[in-house]
Amino acid sequence: MENKKPTFIIFGASGDLSKRYLLPALKNMQNMNYVGAVIPVSRKDYGNLKDLIKNDGDLPAGKAGKIFHLAIPPEAVSDVVKIIYNDFGKDNVKIMMEKPFGKDLKSAQSLVDHVDQYFSEHQIYRVDHYLAKRSMQNVVNEKWQKPARNAFSIADAGGNNIAEIEIIASEKIDIEGRVNFYEQTGALKDFVQSHLLEMAAVVLSGSFKMADRYQALKNLEIVCDIREHKCVKRGQYLGYREEVNNPKSMTETFISINMVSNDKAWHGVSIILSTGKALSQKLTQIIIKYKNGDRKIFNIEHESDAYERVIKATIEGKRDLFVSSGEILQTWRILDDLQKSWQKNEDDLVIYEKGSTIEEVIGKTDNF
Repeated sequence: MENKKPTFIIFGASGDLSKRYLLPALKNMQNMNYVGAVIPVSRKDYGNLKDLIKNDGDLPAGKAGKIFHLAIPPEAVSDVVKIIYNDFGKDNVKIMMEKPFGKDLKSAQSLVDHVDQYFSEHQIYRVDHYLAKRSMQNVVNEKWQKPARNAFSIADAGGNNIAEIEIIASEKIDIEGRVNFYEQTGALKDFVQSHLLEMAAVVLSGSFKMADRYQALKNLEIVCDIREHKCVKRGQYLGYREEVNNPKSMTETFISINMVSNDKAWHGVSIILSTGKALSQKLTQIIIKYKNGDRKIFNIEHESDAYERVIKATIEGKRDLFVSSGEILQTWRILDDLQKSWQKNEDDLVIYEKGSTIEEVIGKTDNF
């Protein structure tokens, strides 16, 4: 077992994600003999990676392969991928990447093309830890439960029993001082492009397989005139601009998007994705609303060991718990027109009080 433990190298080890999730998970994985050496890398180490990893005494470099975890801004990923390739080649290497994967369709395509120059798609593990949550996997398991497939099966949708699918991620916390990150990201890139669209893909496909999720995303689109603000609501909590010291900030801390699927199985079903910070409660839910007024609610829970499952899946090569390049490009394709519209329009951002409900923010018609 000793010779099979991979070396785990973390770029961005001092960041919030690494401290809160990754490093505690890796410590537990070391205790369970899944992971060998864990090596944090800072920017000053970039020119000295060979020595840094070679000199590790716990596990001879190269014996069990290396897993590079990239918890760094998307603009830094290209250089780091090239450095990894130049220093270690592509054999026995896996690369885990954290969101956001690019900042729009153009940059995401450029990033995918760049990574493809150095590593094969099967070596890339794009993390969305929601896919590793048991409570998320239970959605699919219950969907096909015997004897009655009555949770919210495609048969129900095809029979026009379902009126709406709502997926929400509501947070009570604000940005908690993460000024630089959030000003560059916002709710759309932070949660919609990744977690909410992947959750929608799982629900609509009834599957965790990459190919099935990709097809579900390929069928999704925002259909109304974005410029009329009828299918998209973006907001910002009161006090955000003072918090980030930017009186003209248009960064959204709340967004709700109405979508449809071109898959005939979901014809006529509204799909609503909503997320926001500084709201009245913390919860993540998938809500299936039937035309007869019934509801089926799936609560997606916080699971402390989700990142351990992510790491284990990487080691074992279980790529269906990760996001493919095709899925990444489809999520940005869905949001492309919206992002371009936002660049031209600044009259649709509503300001909401901290502690508001999702319904209250969606119902606002002014900026005060």
